[in-house]
Amino acid sequence: LIIMEYVFLIALGWFIQEFEPFKYIAEWVYDRIKPRPILEYIFGSLECWQCCTFWSALAVTWSFEKAVISSFIVFGLQILHEGWMRRK
Repeated sequence: LIIMEYVFLIALGWFIQEFEPFKYIAEWVYDRIKPRPILEYIFGSLECWQCCTFWSALAVTWSFEKAVISSFIVFGLQILHEGWMRRK
């Protein structure tokens, strides 16, 4: 059951980060609001899979430990993916 929770959190982070309609809405909101440094950090966190997984896991579970573990799992998956792509 714990493994499925982490799979859900990682998939949620990936979905939020890769979902195109959400990106269009976020960019539209960002363009309409006066430039502020905090908004740059918020929208910057939506571009990184690790960051997006961390923040979405924290928002869903309210557990810092689960958010950090999910983010580290994504970090490992990205390292494995980069290594696999270099072999090709």
